[in-house]
Amino acid sequence: MTSPEPSPDRAFDQFEVDATLASTLDSLDDAENYRNWIVELASPYLAGPILEVGAGHGTFTEAFAAFGDVIAVEPDAYAAGLLADRYRGDGRVTSLAGVVDDVASVPAFGSAVMINVLEHVADDHAALAAVSDRLRPGGHLVIWVPAFQFLYSRFDEKLGHERRYTKGQLDGDVRRAGYEVVDARYVNMPGWFSWLLMVRLARQEPTSSFTVRVFDKCIVPVVRFIENRIRMPFGQNVLLIARKPG
Repeated sequence: MTSPEPSPDRAFDQFEVDATLASTLDSLDDAENYRNWIVELASPYLAGPILEVGAGHGTFTEAFAAFGDVIAVEPDAYAAGLLADRYRGDGRVTSLAGVVDDVASVPAFGSAVMINVLEHVADDHAALAAVSDRLRPGGHLVIWVPAFQFLYSRFDEKLGHERRYTKGQLDGDVRRAGYEVVDARYVNMPGWFSWLLMVRLARQEPTSSFTVRVFDKCIVPVVRFIENRIRMPFGQNVLLIARKPG
């Protein structure tokens, strides 16, 4: 079985993408251990003000706001509405319905985060450059993306994923956009196997509340303990930390 090749001309059913994304984001709200793990990995590089690109329903926004004020940008109108409602009255968070280009192009941010975002962007190089324009010299960008095009599935398509990344591919893309790479690693090796078997081959969708609870309560704590100490040769995701020179 071959995997779909990444294509700049990939066409998506936008209604299907919106519905699948909404369901997936809802399920992530219940994955507390998983969310905390990602924030823990990102935390040494977070400095305010923080630009959160593709904030979704605001699953990570509150945690990021502990490190500085957040401008949370979300292009989907429905998700942006939920985001605004969720953080209305929270002086640390400013929500913006739009894209990075709608944020003033001045180097004002101490850090930026793109959690499960870059894989949705057709021109990922332009997106990386746009974020760089808004980072202060020395500011960090935290990127979290799905790994390995071989794992690209019908579910990826329903999520609107343009591609999945290898560590080396993402490293090269980030360097070509003018960043220095501080760290890059694969994360969640067991997830690679479960995605291959359940999502890629069996064509299941990993968004049921039961599946998410089992993964979050039983698997994430063990994987987090091991992978915080040992670098994995492959995994379900790539984490990359970049720095704007200066």
